[in-house]
Amino acid sequence: MNKIRLLFVDDETNVLAALRRMLRNKSDHWDMVLVNSSQAALEALEKARFDVIVSDIKMPGMDGAELLTRVKDAYPGTIRIALSGQVDLNEVIRSIRSVHQYISKPCTAEALVARIEGALLSKEVLTDPEMLKLVTEIDALPVIPKVFQEIRDELAKPEPSIERIADSITQDVGLMAKILKLVNSPFFGLPTHIDSMHKAITMLGLETIKALILSTHLFTSYDGHALTGLKLNMLWEHCFRVANIARLIAECDKADKNVIVSCRMAGLLHDVGKLILINYFPERYGQVLKSVRENGGPVYRVEREVFGTSHAEMGAYLMGLWGMSHEVVHAIGYHHDHRPSDEYIPNVVTAANSIDHHCVIFHKDYSRIRIREDIAPRLFEETRLHTWLDYISDHWRDIDDFNCADENLLDDILDRG
Repeated sequence: MNKIRLLFVDDETNVLAALRRMLRNKSDHWDMVLVNSSQAALEALEKARFDVIVSDIKMPGMDGAELLTRVKDAYPGTIRIALSGQVDLNEVIRSIRSVHQYISKPCTAEALVARIEGALLSKEVLTDPEMLKLVTEIDALPVIPKVFQEIRDELAKPEPSIERIADSITQDVGLMAKILKLVNSPFFGLPTHIDSMHKAITMLGLETIKALILSTHLFTSYDGHALTGLKLNMLWEHCFRVANIARLIAECDKADKNVIVSCRMAGLLHDVGKLILINYFPERYGQVLKSVRENGGPVYRVEREVFGTSHAEMGAYLMGLWGMSHEVVHAIGYHHDHRPSDEYIPNVVTAANSIDHHCVIFHKDYSRIRIREDIAPRLFEETRLHTWLDYISDHWRDIDDFNCADENLLDDILDRG
């Protein structure tokens, strides 16, 4: 098995020495090259292929910003990570469009390894040659919002503070207002009205708040007029419904609290890949929607005919680069291609997505996704699905146009072939 190749760049010798010590345990799996300048990094890149480059930003001569921009242009398949604590993060986010992740110094070995491995996993597991080719056509993937980064940094501390996290969110009044509006909408199915960010964090949990910030950022950063006839609010509402259905399924199964949180996160983010395809390739995505309208068929299959990949893989790629957990990334990437070997969370998101497609019908030609019963018979057998639908119906009465009490619904959802 070939080793993963990583290139670390920092002008401070003591930092490179510390990195070498920190990552010594990964030497059996990682082939690491450490250099002390951007020029040396470019020379190393000319000689060998690297899967990941991790660079400081503030360096003499060619700084990390310019280096990573050159790497993006010359080696678009290389994952680019900034490891820096010497520049204002807000300035970095506004000025550098060539970084997949930011990691703040100081950083523990465990945190650094986890972030790198998470980014690698999205590429190794979910990226095929067609998708890499597609990504190279994108000038710049969306950048993680500043508030999300601040929350992640706070959570990395030994004793994270909900108060400090709430303060970070309230610095962006517009974002705070959107989050409070969303958590009070029927899509989240919460029993009480929430009027403060502290209460929202307590009710939903930090991981869900993080996913909510990401989804809000992604939806509001895209041009709603990029594709005529597409209503992004309908896509957004679908994502919120799937998130709540996934949560209710996991609750019905009495799953672990962390599993329930991950199910909701994955449901919330499962369709973000559509935003990338719509925003960067509006004409080609218009072909996808035209084909679906005229010939039928699930959107993801037509996407593969047009792009060579689908929104599921594209969304998983972006979320993996941004450091989402393996379970969430896997669920996003495989919510249309569930398999017997899949873990619990991907299959729950698959079920939640299919249930919403059957319970909320936009028009008579709407293409509904079915679950193949033979794929995971123990999870998708009829009695269990019936239990889920009863639980959802009993615990989510406030959502408009959502009907999962139809006695024929099980036959519609299950593909028994």
